[in-house]
Amino acid sequence: MAATNREKVKRTAAARANAANKKNTSAREYFKGVKTELSKVVWPTKKELATFTGVVISVCAFFALAFWAIDSAVLMALKAVIGS
Repeated sequence: MAATNREKVKRTAAARANAANKKNTSAREYFKGVKTELSKVVWPTKKELATFTGVVISVCAFFALAFWAIDSAVLMALKAVIGS
């Protein structure tokens, strides 16, 4: 058990040291890294983008209507119970 705690402390210390070293990078190096990471991204095609957008809009509309219906039903029930 003590060995695992020591290992955790060592890993934490190493992570802090790495974070301290990474803070000293220049803006140029940062944006170079950003460009490198963005080149690894697999961007969707126009057809996929249109499909995904349609799905998102459809799901949002469905849930908006569902919440409206539930809200209206609860409001009608409350009015019936309260009597106004």
